[in-house]
This record gives sequence, structure tokens and C-alpha cells, in this order.
Amino acid sequence: MQDNPLETTSIANSRTHVCCAAWRSPHRQRCITAALLATTVMAILVAVYFAGVARQAARTSSPLDGAWQGLPIANATAAVSSERFSMCTGPLADTNEALFVLDHNSGLLQCSVLYPRVGRFMASYTVNVADALGMEAKGGSYMMVTGTSDFLSASNRPIGRSVIYVLDTTTGNYACYGVPINQNAMKANQPQQGVLFLISQGAANPVIDRDKLR
Repeated sequence: MQDNPLETTSIANSRTHVCCAAWRSPHRQRCITAALLATTVMAILVAVYFAGVARQAARTSSPLDGAWQGLPIANATAAVSSERFSMCTGPLADTNEALFVLDHNSGLLQCSVLYPRVGRFMASYTVNVADALGMEAKGGSYMMVTGTSDFLSASNRPIGRSVIYVLDTTTGNYACYGVPINQNAMKANQPQQGVLFLISQGAANPVIDRDKLR
């Protein structure tokens, strides 16, 4: 007995309708959405994990790490020189720094301090470095840099955090100066002026006493 084609088609359409209705059911859609969301989250977590592992491996295997271990950290400040002037900066406290300008022709070293609260230079200190460096004529050749020293806690002198080093490139003589700034006056926005304090001096080309070497 042969199947009726119309009846077979009707049964097939009925099965398709039931299948599609099952896929379109709210419960089935929520399950599919939850599964896709869980898969996406898992993929993101895996990617983040391996990215972190790769960064850590790169840091650990960097050849520069071994080269830099044990070396001191340098806090660099700005410095520049020309034929007539040398200029550099250095911090005096946690909130401000000083600008140092040296006139090569006259040997005059000027320090200008910027007050952060008012945004102006309110303190000025000067000194002529020719006396400390043994300069007898004008028009010297100099080099200048700043450094740091904790004179505030080491002594009763109100000296800022930065010290200034000046070198006469002709003779090799050098001198170190401090800034006698009053921190309380600076906080009160009071103007200040004075003379840079000579801390110490020396020579890069000392005369060797050959008799002591024998």
C-alpha cells in the first residue's frame, strides 16, 4: 500500500513546525544566550590571563634588568651652557625649585626662586664665584650643575635642598654653594633676598707632592 503524498507532506510540515516552535521557545533561547555569554566571558578571562603571563615573562627575561640591578637612582635636573651663560635648576623644597644663572663674563651667580602659590619669582640670591675659584680676570669659562643635600635636618642653617656646583674649566677649581631660603617666609609669600652661602671648595687638578709618594 502506497503512502498518500499529501499525508506525508502534512506530517513533515507538522514535524518542522514543532521543531521550530521548540527552538523559538523562551526557555530554549535563554539557555542558548546564557551559554554564549559564558563562553565569551571564559574566552576573555583566558586572554587576559595569558596576556599577563606574557608581560611577566617579558619583564623577567629582559636583559636590561640584570644590568640595572644594584645601580643607584639618579634624580636629574636641567642644565645648559653657552659661551656667555650657564643655567640649571634644582628643587629647594617639595613644592618649588630654584633657577640658577651664571654670567661667565662677570662671574655673577644668581638664584631666583619661584613661589608656587603666587606664580612669581619672589626670592633672589647672588654671589660672585670669582673669589672662591681664584679668578683674577673677567671672562672665565665655567661649568655648573646642581645636587642635593639634606642640610635642613643636618644643621640649624636654613639651606634649601639643592646645592650648586661651579667649576672653572681653566684652572679646575670648583666651589659648592647653598641657598639660605626661609621656608616659612616662602609659605607666607614674603619676598626674600640675600647672598648664596659658600659651603666648600676644592680643585680637580691638585698639585701632587712627589716627595710624599716616595
